Amino acid sequence: MNLAELSHMPSAESPVPHADANAMPTLGVVMARMAAEVAVPLTAALDRVLALASSGRIDRSGLQALRAEIDDARRVGLRGQQIARFASGDVRQHMERLDLADLLRQVLDDQAQQHPGAPMGGRAALGVAEVMGDASLVHAVLLAAADWSGAHAQAGVEWRLDIKPWPAHARVACHFAHQPADQAPEATTDAATPGPFRESRLDTLDWLLLQYTAHIAGVSVRRQDSSSHSTLTLEFQHTINVTLEGASAVDLSAAHASVPSLAGSQVLVLAARRETRQGLREALQGQDLLIDYVSTVSAAAQYCEGGAPQLLVYESSFDGDALWALRVRLSKLLTGVAMIEVLPSGQLCEMGDGTPESVTRLGADGLRRMLPSMITLEMARRRQL
Repeated sequence: MNLAELSHMPSAESPVPHADANAMPTLGVVMARMAAEVAVPLTAALDRVLALASSGRIDRSGLQALRAEIDDARRVGLRGQQIARFASGDVRQHMERLDLADLLRQVLDDQAQQHPGAPMGGRAALGVAEVMGDASLVHAVLLAAADWSGAHAQAGVEWRLDIKPWPAHARVACHFAHQPADQAPEATTDAATPGPFRESRLDTLDWLLLQYTAHIAGVSVRRQDSSSHSTLTLEFQHTINVTLEGASAVDLSAAHASVPSLAGSQVLVLAARRETRQGLREALQGQDLLIDYVSTVSAAAQYCEGGAPQLLVYESSFDGDALWALRVRLSKLLTGVAMIEVLPSGQLCEMGDGTPESVTRLGADGLRRMLPSMITLEMARRRQL
């Protein structure tokens, strides 16, 4: 195939399969959207190259336009790579406490600097909310939302951050006009496809990336379109609330889940450092737990022979074959044993999935603030296994 043959390829976007705007898109929809969005800039670039080959000349504006068209095609490819990564599930998250308002301000400020004069600034009414999440992943969700809304907004984008009363989830909403009101067609209802109005022009690759990113981050996405405006709502299910002090990193308010009482729970602490023991005592003061302390792995293994605890808390310095064998044995018990590894310093909070390969880790500097919440969370997870 030569350039002349390529020039006859369709330059318009190919039809993309329709899907529920609030449902996770299939990879088939993603591939169709990638093909449609990459065809337009590449066709335009090809026409420009053919003109250059014919005339042997190109002016500065034509060169800039060619570069912009190639950049647009490259951007489609990068978006596809990001979606493929999220779709594979190969994302390791490091959970920590995040100020959602601060993250959103950073995203909006960065966007305003990168796109001066663009309509994405608008008005922002940002309340106070903290969530548990991976900082880079939550940032990616907010950035995808800003990219998507900014690409379609005809005027300023209105942003709002508040807390949904029940369940207590943080919500980020953005509202914008995707078309001037005086040019918006009357919304029609097709009897064959009943339901709310949906503007398919907004189902771009940026929108699909937002859906995949939010899914991995544990953020629910809802979109409402009219013939002239759209409202996007992001609901953060891992919101920290004041009563559980962060235990809502799993939706404990769901009807099938109940918040377990810590009273009377057996806790085994494997710690050799006096500072760690003191930090744990202070963090668990008033929790009405049955706490036993040992300073060696062999002592911990002997303790568990007489009956496994509900929770094992251990210093990371004990990591090795002996501790690994104990963790494997405890993980296989029908009752399930929650395990928390205490790091020497810092405030990192990394959630595990309950397997020996992946345990919950908490920095020593965050014990007093986070440990009771992490124990509550781990106990709730054990009840759901």
